[in-house]
Amino acid sequence: MEIYKRFLTPNEYSRPQKPLKAVKAIVMHWTAAPAQNAEQVWRFFENKKAGTGSYGSAHFIIGQKGAIWQCLPDTEMAYHCGTSDNDPKSGRIYTDEARERFGIYAANPMLYSPNMCTIGIELCPTDDEGTFDSRTTAAAAELCAYLCRKHALTENDITTHHDVVGWKDCPRLWTKKPEMLAAFRAEVGRLLQETSV
Repeated sequence: MEIYKRFLTPNEYSRPQKPLKAVKAIVMHWTAAPAQNAEQVWRFFENKKAGTGSYGSAHFIIGQKGAIWQCLPDTEMAYHCGTSDNDPKSGRIYTDEARERFGIYAANPMLYSPNMCTIGIELCPTDDEGTFDSRTTAAAAELCAYLCRKHALTENDITTHHDVVGWKDCPRLWTKKPEMLAAFRAEVGRLLQETSV
């Protein structure tokens, strides 16, 4: 696995250089921009340093052909899954699943955020439905297995932006078809088993 490291310029809006408090999960996203490759998504995050838009970043971006770009060290916080909007199901900020998984980081959104204890991975889709090229998902599975080993996680510690906030269909196709997330986790689990033998 080759990771192209191109860290964002330190700035308030996409790379605040705040250390992660813990690593409790890996949060999967889609970029919602089928026309953009990994470098263009990186530039989108980099351009936030001007302060003219909202906050946003991720630790990794995986392109349509499986190229892995690293935007931030996996010891720093990214702005990828925080929210101030209520989950439609629970009526609270963050889902019940997020509160169970992240504890205080989701239970007290005035002081904490799941951003403080998660690694974010953006996947570049091939269409508006959120389909991923097989090279993208293969690279994502390999990266997730590597991160799980590094941070003492399992495939069950992989979640989605949707499952953290409840209101966002991210990644869109995996939100509509949760069995695809289950299959992805199973593949990461297989890779973890391979390396433990």
